[in-house]
Amino acid sequence: MAQNVRTLGDVGSSLLTELARQGKRVFNFEDAARVYGSRDGALRELLSTLVKRQWLRRIERGKYLMLPLEAGREGEWSEHEFIIASYLVQPYYIGFRSALNFYGYTEKVSRTVFVASTRRKLKSTLELSGVTYRFVYMTAAKFFGITDVTLDGYKIAISDREKTVVDCLDRMEYCGGVAEVAKALCYGRGELDYARMVDYARKNGNRAAGQRLGYLMELLGFATKRTIAGLRRDMSGSYARLDTLAPPKGRYIERWKVLVNVPETELLQWKER
Repeated sequence: MAQNVRTLGDVGSSLLTELARQGKRVFNFEDAARVYGSRDGALRELLSTLVKRQWLRRIERGKYLMLPLEAGREGEWSEHEFIIASYLVQPYYIGFRSALNFYGYTEKVSRTVFVASTRRKLKSTLELSGVTYRFVYMTAAKFFGITDVTLDGYKIAISDREKTVVDCLDRMEYCGGVAEVAKALCYGRGELDYARMVDYARKNGNRAAGQRLGYLMELLGFATKRTIAGLRRDMSGSYARLDTLAPPKGRYIERWKVLVNVPETELLQWKER
């Protein structure tokens, strides 16, 4: 079977050299058009040729990953998954379990990158180089608490530490359950701003998430009179499951209107670590 030959003509070389000089190892069609000088069919044909010759990998329509010489004929190369995620949807931030892992609040390694956005993608997942990109739709009201980090020269948007915890309490299916949140609170005990976290929980608009947070903070010993008062002001009259991934069976806690449906020992095991 014939193999693609990694040849690179003058025009292709000039395009990739300038994109690399600009630090755009991941780029879109508009980035290429600004360098090329036009958006005509010749550019599309050039990009298609560079994909066939393994100088580029098309990660989505109109979005490309530059493959260096080290990639070889098979194109075995990938940028950091957060960098690729930053090109897949706008606006966005890296969140949920991916953010927990970035901050060192969980030891569980996942091959899924959770990407929050106010824009709905046609497909909720994308598979690329063994990594699954999961797009989580967020309303504009919940799209806050975002900070920037730099990875390999790229600026990446990620939920800050406090918003990560609140998001996980709001959408537990994207973090692995309430025990992961308890672990994050314990691992981050010296870094988390609990007053900010309470403000985020109230701003987030999901009263159940605030009730879960209040219960966990008291159980783990991180609560103060101010933070508890702030959370109790916004409590719902309805009971919420502490863990939305567990069956609705357990002990009802009137103070926080939560149904504790996981053993407390699972939550307390991280307290002294």
